[in-house]
Amino acid sequence: MGSMDHLPDEVLIKILSSLPTKEAVSTSALSKRWRTLFTYNLSLDFDNSTILLQSRKRKHEMRSTAESFRDFVDKTLALQGGNPMKSFSLKFKETLGDENSVADVNRWILHALLHGVSDLHLRIGTKKRSYFPTEIFTSTTLVKLSLVAQCYTSLLPLNISLPALKVLFLDSSWFDSTNFRNAFIPACPLLEDFTIYQKARSIGMPYAISSKSIKRLSVTYNCPFFVAYGMELFNTPGVVDLYYSDHVRHCYPNCHLESVAKATLDIHFLDDNAADVTELLTGIRNVKGLHLSSSTVEVILLCCKGGIPMFENLVKLEFSGRTRKWKFLLPLLLECCPNLKTLVLSGLDQNWLEGIHIPPNNQVKMLSIMHYRGTRRELKFMSHFLARMKCLEVVKIHVAPRVDDSKKVQLTEDLLKLPTTTSSNLNVQVM
Repeated sequence: MGSMDHLPDEVLIKILSSLPTKEAVSTSALSKRWRTLFTYNLSLDFDNSTILLQSRKRKHEMRSTAESFRDFVDKTLALQGGNPMKSFSLKFKETLGDENSVADVNRWILHALLHGVSDLHLRIGTKKRSYFPTEIFTSTTLVKLSLVAQCYTSLLPLNISLPALKVLFLDSSWFDSTNFRNAFIPACPLLEDFTIYQKARSIGMPYAISSKSIKRLSVTYNCPFFVAYGMELFNTPGVVDLYYSDHVRHCYPNCHLESVAKATLDIHFLDDNAADVTELLTGIRNVKGLHLSSSTVEVILLCCKGGIPMFENLVKLEFSGRTRKWKFLLPLLLECCPNLKTLVLSGLDQNWLEGIHIPPNNQVKMLSIMHYRGTRRELKFMSHFLARMKCLEVVKIHVAPRVDDSKKVQLTEDLLKLPTTTSSNLNVQVM
């Protein structure tokens, strides 16, 4: 450590910030200078999972373990004094006999807020539902907020305001849907990146998300309830990157996603005759890149009652082929995507793909095949494709992980022997 003493303070502070909090704290015992430098450490990360694993086999030690962790956090925060804080991360799981855990957690959160924290990341596991301090929702300094906890907040403070918040991540942390729509989102005028994840047993209804500022939106609902509600899920005209995983709904009214350039859909089928994804697909019709999961393929074929819209701007389509519906949807999409240039496929080793129709007017220039194993069936499929894609320039074959080098050489030779309708300059890449 002696050689480091010659470094300027700003360099040492950067080094401290890169260390785990426990190690950074230990440097404060080296000298008065190091103790002073630690107070300028802007990032703190606390996690009691490691010590819980150590004491799990010795239940009688769990109470003292909880007390040790509490003392460590308290002393670390005390060392910081009144200096500002940039990032505060707390991963905390309640232990046996720790009756004051909720009070401790809230006290630490309030400390971070009082010191102007900009990045707040909380992953809290308690026996009872957690309730975060309301001061979180009136912070003028928060830029990134991550809440991971079994938590339901029915009431928000009347003065809710998050004027600097740009990134919001919610996992199992729920709010009253009306308050969320009318109070929470309007209180975040700079929000750009919003992720919401709902577990299957979550208690909350899906949110009606209305915001002009959000650019990236990731929504995962694992609960099959409330699908009949005609909710305006997406009034987000500024979103350019969308990830949406859900059970298919009866309708998607007023779906404003006209700016989406990249979309991933993972929609799961329910045996429900009223389900319809027409409005959702119409909402993302301007997309340039589209990734459809295997379950989404089935949903579109069975639940797009208004017909597949034209995707005039779509240039890249990623398709998963684990369902028989694959054979029927791909030709329809190729017809509806007149400017498609890149097609990414997986799941070729399926007997139902033989004779799949490829529209002769397709403009595909690059074909990527994922998890290729070089089976006779896959080779036959490739031959079928190459014979019907007149604009094809590049073929990328991504070999499955278990294919050895000798097999890779053989499948490469087999692919190069296939006849094509393109020029002899077709670039076949095996990787």
